[in-house]
Amino acid sequence: MNVPLFIAKRYFGSKKKASFITLISRISMVGVGVEVMALILILSVFNGLEDFQKGIFKTYDPDIKIVQSDVSRIQLSPDKLAQIQRIPGIQHIHPVLEDQALIRYGKKQLVVKFKGVDSTFLASGRLKKQVVEGDYFLQEGDQSFGLVGIGVFLSMGMSFENTLEPIEAWYPDHRSLKNFSIREESIRSNLFFPSGVLEVEQNFDNQTIVVPLKWMNDLVGAEGKLSAYEIMVSPGMDERTVQDQLKKSLGARYQVQTRDEQHAMLLRAIKIEKLFVFLIMAFVMGIASFTLFYALSLLVIEKRKDLKTLLALGISPKQLFNLFMWVGFLISFSGACLGMLLGFALGWGQQRFGWIGLGIENALIDAYPIKMELMDFIWTALVVMMVTTLASVFPARKAVQMTFRAKQGD
Repeated sequence: MNVPLFIAKRYFGSKKKASFITLISRISMVGVGVEVMALILILSVFNGLEDFQKGIFKTYDPDIKIVQSDVSRIQLSPDKLAQIQRIPGIQHIHPVLEDQALIRYGKKQLVVKFKGVDSTFLASGRLKKQVVEGDYFLQEGDQSFGLVGIGVFLSMGMSFENTLEPIEAWYPDHRSLKNFSIREESIRSNLFFPSGVLEVEQNFDNQTIVVPLKWMNDLVGAEGKLSAYEIMVSPGMDERTVQDQLKKSLGARYQVQTRDEQHAMLLRAIKIEKLFVFLIMAFVMGIASFTLFYALSLLVIEKRKDLKTLLALGISPKQLFNLFMWVGFLISFSGACLGMLLGFALGWGQQRFGWIGLGIENALIDAYPIKMELMDFIWTALVVMMVTTLASVFPARKAVQMTFRAKQGD
């Protein structure tokens, strides 16, 4: 039988008269539980925000994006396109030309980001569900149209009813500017009408207009060159497998980015913020562990008579040390289990019922997103074990020193 553990259980679960020390122990247990619960919920919120952000990216970003490493424009030969089209798992390849330009409508002007796409983009249904007003098309006869972000649409005062006044787009001719030739011909221009309004997310909505690729080529004068090739992967196909095949086919000159890699900076910032919050909460948990330290210290003082009895029964210094380490472990373990259960229950309730709202009008979601991950529970448990072990070491040593010093004095 493990004697230190047996005695520790008796000290922890004793139902004799309640004392101040028992109260301190219970407060310490509850304190650990509250800290664990808070840490689990905070980490789950960060997971939920990251997952929500990835879900937003999925609405308008491709599964894989091909860009050229050394230049801003890319142009793949028909043979190379045919080669990568044969890679298993590739469903669509969309050539894309993106650039900023100035638009003018009435007396209003705004710098926006144009995204030129071909007919395969619409055929695949991308952004179709995000059209909140108008229709989903970009070309009608010889007339070009644009799918306009709702922020651009409202700030420019655009209207579907005005079929006589198109939106003007102006773009600088870089070749003329390189020669320091500032003339009327130095500015390229084109016209379009709005066909639909897109509502995706704030940055996209406030600056993006989707237009036909030919119209964009005429405006920019890119001479067949593109910004990127966007690839949509077949459902159920692993993006990493397709990415590896594309890298082998294209070589080191091209960057093949998954959706997460396209937003690597933002996702890395979320993970770093989550790490710092975890460290801060671990520090707070360390401060809260002082109640455990004092509880064990007072327990050592209260149990002096019992310790003399144990000494007479032949308990060794190591067993006595382990006894108080077990008491500290039982207090923290009970608090951690309580905190994890409460954290899981509250997290599940937030997922299911959305108890706590964001308090932001016209937000894409009403309540804080929650996503619980097993590793968060494991890391939290490890932190609790480390902090409570450190908090228990000194009282345990003190008990050994006090008991065996008394023996030597006798």
